[in-house]
Amino acid sequence: MTKIGEEYLEELSIIKASKHKQNIMKVLADENVKIPSEIGHVLDLKTNHISANLKDLKRMNIVKCLNEEKKKGRLYCITNKGMDLVEFL
Repeated sequence: MTKIGEEYLEELSIIKASKHKQNIMKVLADENVKIPSEIGHVLDLKTNHISANLKDLKRMNIVKCLNEEKKKGRLYCITNKGMDLVEFL
């Protein structure tokens, strides 16, 4: 395991406090691109919980929405920053 950079400490503490955020990141790290309902199905969580957590993760530049203009079927992937942080979960 590598040492975490100072710039990631705040995000890591927020993620560590939320099992849902951790699990969403792990799903995206393992399975690449997914829509919120697919993530919800894998984690057995309602889509609204997934969407709220994805919004937080997106704000921290940990996940990225690939088709922001869509209302349904938004595709999410994990960013390089997110992949770096998954290593510490």
